[in-house]
Amino acid sequence: MSDNRSRMLEVLEYAGLETERDLTMRKPLDVAKWDFLKDAPHRDASTPEIVTLAQHLNEVARRSPWRDWAFANLAMCVSRDLIVYQLDGERFGREHIFGFTDPQGPADEALRVGIDDCDAKARLFVAICLAGGLRASMQDRWNADGELSHVYGGVLLVGPRETSARWWLAETILRRARLGEIAEAVPDERETGAWLF
Repeated sequence: MSDNRSRMLEVLEYAGLETERDLTMRKPLDVAKWDFLKDAPHRDASTPEIVTLAQHLNEVARRSPWRDWAFANLAMCVSRDLIVYQLDGERFGREHIFGFTDPQGPADEALRVGIDDCDAKARLFVAICLAGGLRASMQDRWNADGELSHVYGGVLLVGPRETSARWWLAETILRRARLGEIAEAVPDERETGAWLF
């Protein structure tokens, strides 16, 4: 490996960005899961249930001077606050992803059931944003063992009093998370010293 390439990988690693080494260490089943999850909201966004939900949120958001910002925040509220966070392992004893590990149900199944984990909450957020005409995507987090450890959403838009679009992350499992905050930026609860899910 050339010195420049080696140095570039060191810089990427120091910055916390993916390196070739990270990509080759990923577990095949987790890679397949991520491949499914990153595309699923694009399919979900055109379903009647998600389109209808986006139309209703748009009725509120269009009254704001920052329509896209308001819409993304409403989508985050739906996926963060109306679906109680619980790990699939606690509910089913295994991974449970509609369309991947289980038959595909309605695209808003997590909202109808009211309980799910990070992948379903983020998937709904991204699908609503896409149906509302925003550019949005799933975001991934991998652990040192090559496992997909967490997913969340992201949306590209111009925020209030800003002049250019940027990516805003949507951490939908933490109750106190605001649009644009990563999990580590969300404060713990004073009483318990832990996050509130």
